[in-house]
Amino acid sequence: MPCSTGSTTGFSSHLHNPFLALVHPSTTESQGEAWGFSLVYTGSFAAYVEKGSQGLTRVSFGFHPHQLSWPLGPGETLVSPECVAVYSSEGLGGMSRSLHRLYRNHLIKSKFATSGRPVLLNSWEGLYFDIDQDRMYRLAEQAADLGMKLFVMDDGWFGKEFPRTSDNAGLGDWVPNPVRFPDGLPALVEKITNLKVAGSTDNLEFGIWVEPEMVNPQSTLYKQHPEWALHAANYPRTEQRNQLVLNLALREVQDFIIKAISDILECANITYVKWDQNRGVSEMPSPSTTHAYILGMYRVFDVLTTRFPDVLWEGCASGGGRFDPGILQYFPQVWASDDTDAVERITIQFGSSLVYPPSSMGAHVSAVPNHQTGRITPFTFRAHVAMMGGSFGFELKPDDISEEERAAIPGLIALWEKIKPLVLEGDLWRLSLPEESNWPAALFVSNDGSQAVLFFFQLAANLNHTMPRVRLQGLEREVMYRVDGQGPFSGAMLMNLGLQYSFQTNYASKVVFLERQ
Repeated sequence: MPCSTGSTTGFSSHLHNPFLALVHPSTTESQGEAWGFSLVYTGSFAAYVEKGSQGLTRVSFGFHPHQLSWPLGPGETLVSPECVAVYSSEGLGGMSRSLHRLYRNHLIKSKFATSGRPVLLNSWEGLYFDIDQDRMYRLAEQAADLGMKLFVMDDGWFGKEFPRTSDNAGLGDWVPNPVRFPDGLPALVEKITNLKVAGSTDNLEFGIWVEPEMVNPQSTLYKQHPEWALHAANYPRTEQRNQLVLNLALREVQDFIIKAISDILECANITYVKWDQNRGVSEMPSPSTTHAYILGMYRVFDVLTTRFPDVLWEGCASGGGRFDPGILQYFPQVWASDDTDAVERITIQFGSSLVYPPSSMGAHVSAVPNHQTGRITPFTFRAHVAMMGGSFGFELKPDDISEEERAAIPGLIALWEKIKPLVLEGDLWRLSLPEESNWPAALFVSNDGSQAVLFFFQLAANLNHTMPRVRLQGLEREVMYRVDGQGPFSGAMLMNLGLQYSFQTNYASKVVFLERQ
């Protein structure tokens, strides 16, 4: 029997990403053979691995057979998704770097693939649904004063007949709530984008959250077009998170979404869109609907990203539920997880980097106690973890953080600006894994090898232990390097002997710069 994995949620899902790697039992991060297979598709999928009696191993990757029955008339065709296959003789790390380069340079079409990611403040974990035009302007003022360059208004801004004051109403009605935003969206955006960013000649940019593939039964759209929601004949419609899924297999639904989002982006100077999706597909009218939905979704993405090439689009699906190459064709970054706990995020970001470039990951500094885990971690530790993703930002209420933390933000932003080119364009070397070590570490090396940045973490204090040592990789053995201005040291020494640092507490971190002489 073949080993199998896959998704039947209608999307790539949180459960099983459309990727697998085959490795020998002796293969490590840096040594041994690894074969990687990555499906360029966002819908339900199936992967099978089988070793035959002749000793050959076969991988089959594509549509999920339980969720596809596609009618084909004379002369019609069905195009199956592409599957990227890579081979590495340098372990899982070599496999990952091949996929990263491929996706950065040849899959992600956005102008923002390796550049132009402003530091942002997102309103969600600071205010949740408790927003209005005055609170948004106040939060944007604080973002600009702290040196952030993009302010993102998250959920809760829309709905006229059915105001979006919680998650039980409003989805589908993409007009500003007139009670919360009596001056309208264009006036608010103009006011916010006239703010000057501290320490810069730039004006603050404005971004917005949408979830256009969904509809609440409590919405004007649903009252007018209940037939647009996915449903199976007269069977009851099952809500998740108080919402249903719009049937993007229908051309009229696609056109509605394209117009609704175009109207928003054309009414004001909006330069960032966070596109969310918070439930799976169920109750399909036919077995062909899941794939037809994905094709319709891709059409919507293609039209909008082509029409608005200067907008930075971020994909989200309750976090990383649609983190896949199909999405990355259109959106250069994906919100890797709704879990913003920094300790959890180390594992999430290391794991996502098996196939996806760190440049494609959104990562934010959130408040403590963390809203998902209750854990308390140092501000700098949270920032260093978030800096390993290509879109660095904050998701908190500045009024609720300490003066010391507020004072640290400009310096952390300056540090990120120095790190950013290496994360967006460089090669990643996972030096020590969080599931194997108390001291996870990663190194980003520039394409020309002239610069590198080391992220080094301690998860738990260990006082009766020698200072942890991290051996670097990806350097040139005979070349000399300066390490945070010290040295020079040979690449051979840094890779064989490594670097050693002392940490005193739980959740400690260090960022180290290397420069070739």
